[in-house]
Amino acid sequence: MRPQSPLGGSASPKAFGARVLLSCLDCHHYHSMALEAVIKRLQDHGLGDERTGIKAVAIFVSRPCPRCGGWRFDTRPDFPEDAGAVGA
Repeated sequence: MRPQSPLGGSASPKAFGARVLLSCLDCHHYHSMALEAVIKRLQDHGLGDERTGIKAVAIFVSRPCPRCGGWRFDTRPDFPEDAGAVGA
């Protein structure tokens, strides 16, 4: 999954337990979330769906960083390290 790709752009990442990594740009604190949970939360709040770009998810963060109180975030794919081993 490329960073500009939609969250649900391919069935493969979801099948391998893909996650979304939310990172604070001020203190580098991070939090990994299940891709399916991110998509569901976007849908529940009417903010987007599986077609939403992964980078766009950062603008929907509704609370400050728990470590530093910052509001600047980045999001990117966070695949499990052993994703390539599935089915091998």
